[in-house]
Amino acid sequence: MDDQQPVSPVTLQMLNSLIDTQTRLRDAAEARWASARESLFGLARLVAADWLEEKQQQKGGLDVIRMEELSQVVYQRVSVLSSTANLPDVKQLQAVNAQNDELTREVSNLKIQIQQGEKLMQEFESAQQKIEHLQDENERLKAQKEKARNNPDQSVIQMDALPVPSWFQTWASSAGFDRQSFVIRLMGDEGLAQRPAIIKKLAEKFGIDPATGAVSNVFKRLKELEFITIEDTVGTGHGAPPQVFALDKLGEAAYIFLTQKLPAANEYYSARSAHSTDAHLLLVLKAANILMAEGYEIVSKGEINIPLPDGRISSPDILARKNGQEIHVEVERDVSKGDADGRERKWQNAFDVSQGWIYVFCETENLQKKLVQEINRALASEARLARANIFMTNLDAIKTNERHADGSIWASQKRTNSAH
Repeated sequence: MDDQQPVSPVTLQMLNSLIDTQTRLRDAAEARWASARESLFGLARLVAADWLEEKQQQKGGLDVIRMEELSQVVYQRVSVLSSTANLPDVKQLQAVNAQNDELTREVSNLKIQIQQGEKLMQEFESAQQKIEHLQDENERLKAQKEKARNNPDQSVIQMDALPVPSWFQTWASSAGFDRQSFVIRLMGDEGLAQRPAIIKKLAEKFGIDPATGAVSNVFKRLKELEFITIEDTVGTGHGAPPQVFALDKLGEAAYIFLTQKLPAANEYYSARSAHSTDAHLLLVLKAANILMAEGYEIVSKGEINIPLPDGRISSPDILARKNGQEIHVEVERDVSKGDADGRERKWQNAFDVSQGWIYVFCETENLQKKLVQEINRALASEARLARANIFMTNLDAIKTNERHADGSIWASQKRTNSAH
């Protein structure tokens, strides 16, 4: 099954931004080219009026004159005028030579501007072709997804065409199959990776104590069967660092035979490259799970970079959607990570990309207070703070079910009169 997805609205926003930028470059290049051409014709009217008149009488007139030809004629005429001028003294000769040199430099600069304009036009046309290709691909994926939605049976793997291997039959008849197959289904259905979350659901399903050996034996056996991989992570500073699980190749095959469909992407490994540390990624996953429990749809967990003017980039830790509104969430572990200027730019970019609506998720109430001060300083630039809408929460508040008066988890809110 093709698991490609259509280009998201955020990606289309990126494409539109790129088109706007390239259009401005094209317009600037055309303006420089037209200015250079007019200046060169102005020189020609002074030193080669007869040549211009002759060209104007020919087919196409002045519009068909090439810039290289025009600049060569101007240069030759200026050189002739300089060499044949009747100069009464050395100072006058020096003045004419200086004027000739200035004219020569101006012609050279005009040539350079023309070349730069042509190069920008070529780059614009190339970018336009790439954008058109992406738009065509997006339409193709949309049509493919719509077809799959209208024909759901196409997403089901036809198992009757595949022989069931002996290892699967042996496993299915083993004593621990019920619990082990539950874990395989759970990981494949939801993409779960963190050991604590998987243990919690396993214990609830079978009514067993999470701290007993019965639970750890399930994972030990799955690893022995080469159905899962287990990896240690670096801690977040709150308790022991959780292990992360992933379906191995044989585990993916087991899931397919159990469900007749492909497993979901692993929540940890699919977002790992977008985060600098395990600790930050684990906190992002925790925040995403809390948001999903609050009814948000998670669009991305740090994988998307959004371009801004002046070459700036905003990389929200979480993009989420609820009731037709998309929010950009920054997940923070510390205010001392990175240089001060970089963190200031981070909050300014977050403000600009979200049009003034900033959502922040952190670990503790104390850290939240420090973040308030940092964000206020960063948004003081260009009067952003007065226009900012800031929504914050932390793990401590989540654990005690602290909520805002509107019922949301965003217990701390700063609102302006602007509508979202």
